[in-house]
Amino acid sequence: MQPKILVPLDGSALAERAVEQAEKIAKALGYEVILFRVVQNPLATAPEAGPASEESAAMDTIADANAYLGKIVSRLEGKGVKARIEIGEGPAYAGILGVAHREDVEFIIMSTHGRTGLTRALMGSVAEKVVYTTKRPVMLVKPEKIFQTRTDEAEAILKMHQ
Repeated sequence: MQPKILVPLDGSALAERAVEQAEKIAKALGYEVILFRVVQNPLATAPEAGPASEESAAMDTIADANAYLGKIVSRLEGKGVKARIEIGEGPAYAGILGVAHREDVEFIIMSTHGRTGLTRALMGSVAEKVVYTTKRPVMLVKPEKIFQTRTDEAEAILKMHQ
């Protein structure tokens, strides 16, 4: 059985930064990449929409997720990396943990959104919930702006000690 890497994506360019890291590792070690996206029914909280509208909206959301992930799978396969799609519903962290367990992945690679302070307290952190809940290794890919800030701090400290 081929070892697997799980890469949760939310459709943002920030989250897609994890794909590059997964690609490198999968290519080097011969792992399969599972791209995972949690979808929410856009009309689930609108009871006036009716069951037919709700089902149609849910199917459209799933089709959009499949199309989005399909493009990334094609890109990975074009570079010689075996990849496939998984889609789930519900809380993102629970879906990630569920797929990781069901697929028995070797590890999870995901991006953080770099939220701090009040925004993080109000919105929570999916990455943090995954890291603290799973027994599997998790590689977190930081946002570019945070990485750049940390690099600048390191350079400043080095210059102080020269």
